Amino acid sequence: MNKQEQQNLYKELITSVIVDDRTLSTQGADFEFKTMDKLILRVGKRQEFKSSFETVLKKQKVPFESKLISGSSFQSTVIDFTKYFRELKPLTVMYKEGGGANSDKLPKVKTAMQERGAAYIFEQSLVKNVDYDKKIKAAMVKLKTNSVVLTKKVLPEDVLLETFKDDLKKLRELFEVKDNSGFPYIDWLNSFYFSQKVLLAKYSSSTFQRFERDGGFMDYITKLIKDKFGISQKDTWNPADVWAVRGTQQAVEKYIDDKMKKIMDYKESSQKFEGAQLDNYIRAGTLYLNSILIDLLTGRDPKVVGISLKLTDSGAHIEEVNFDKVKENIKENKTLIDTIADPFIVDPKNDFICNFEITSGKASKGTFTQDVKVSAEDAHTGDRYNFQIKANSSESTTGSNLKFELTIQGKGAARGGKVPVELVVSLVNKIQRGAFENDYKKYPRTSKEFLAKLTSADKNYKKIFEKVKDNVKDIGVTYAEFTTNVTAAFNMGGAIATNATCKLMGLEFLYFLLTIKENQMRGMVTDMAYLAQKKNIRAYDTFGPFIKIS
Repeated sequence: MNKQEQQNLYKELITSVIVDDRTLSTQGADFEFKTMDKLILRVGKRQEFKSSFETVLKKQKVPFESKLISGSSFQSTVIDFTKYFRELKPLTVMYKEGGGANSDKLPKVKTAMQERGAAYIFEQSLVKNVDYDKKIKAAMVKLKTNSVVLTKKVLPEDVLLETFKDDLKKLRELFEVKDNSGFPYIDWLNSFYFSQKVLLAKYSSSTFQRFERDGGFMDYITKLIKDKFGISQKDTWNPADVWAVRGTQQAVEKYIDDKMKKIMDYKESSQKFEGAQLDNYIRAGTLYLNSILIDLLTGRDPKVVGISLKLTDSGAHIEEVNFDKVKENIKENKTLIDTIADPFIVDPKNDFICNFEITSGKASKGTFTQDVKVSAEDAHTGDRYNFQIKANSSESTTGSNLKFELTIQGKGAARGGKVPVELVVSLVNKIQRGAFENDYKKYPRTSKEFLAKLTSADKNYKKIFEKVKDNVKDIGVTYAEFTTNVTAAFNMGGAIATNATCKLMGLEFLYFLLTIKENQMRGMVTDMAYLAQKKNIRAYDTFGPFIKIS
């Protein structure tokens, strides 16, 4: 086997790993061989790519080792393919940013775009009875496509474009595509096809009349929970992106309003009660509303169904979330998930990342990455729960608090959602009150403030850094480099200074996790994983019912 044949074989093997995971296949990779058995993969986000890449290798039972090699400060993956081909030497895969299919070739899809697109396709399928299965078979015949493609996670682009040809004009409008032909977001066409397929299978006998993302029931329920319970952000209670509705808006509203008459408005209840009494009244009222919605969802002919959407593929399935009715006066419902008794596996040495290294290259902004990462594994399913912790508004020049955003590996790399930040702080306070605060104003915002805190009594960053450095997978720098790089980031000002503050907030959050008992740490991260998905657990049982397509 000559050099070119070996490199082609390596490339084929690496590609087989990439296509096995949506995170990898959507990010893509550009191949560059330095030597016969040393490969550079140029990708969009190398830490995210490397983590997912090694997870797939582990799943495929391909031997590998993650280690630093000479001339690089970022770990490489050394893969042993000899179990497949004895003549191949171990391949060293190095990672660099600045390439891949995710390198800003297309504008990012806004959440509202894909939600409106899904609502449109669902209405075509379940209300107007457009048969997309029939359409896709016709497209395959026309394009002479082998039926084996239907077993693939992502269907061929030409088949999808032909299948949705009558919808493309509307979808281009919803996705703000300026071209007059085609459609660039093929992964969303693929997702729409498989999502409507599973939705149709579950609700084929239901006579829905509309799917609403804006106005209608969405506006009604958003206003109702604000008026009744003071909940200003609907998604912190129920993450449904689209509502399927049967019956007139007036009839649905009257049904719920009649049942909710006995629940005082928040304006009245907050004057009558305070503290724990008010919390208990709101909890009881929220549980009652949830029971009404469950009746609407699970009735013989559903009148209202809330749907949470994720980018999915041929593995799309429907999960009914929070359908258990929780009695108003029972705080510990045994049917709910007990995250304390059965927490996820958390190994900080492998699962915590807080890198302060300044990378070079065109993808670098001359500073360290803004995010901190925490991962956990469900021992029962093998799914991995990856949290990205970073500024809620990374472009802000005046300051920002953190957001805790979840991605689930094993679920098509679907976004699991954001943990309501007030619940993160509540979880912290249950363990150690005031140990972590999600308030950027209480953290250094200038280099002067940062340097003053390096050895101060109330916030000793030298102590914090050393604790984290000794117990996490990757921090990337020495203490001296840490102080230099953070100081430099603050001196750049603007959004970079905002992100420097948030990185310190993330560092302190890791420090909190590393200084509590192991069972508390595992329970905390497990709670966060369920809260991000708005799934009821024993600690918090007032999330609303919905179905999730993922």
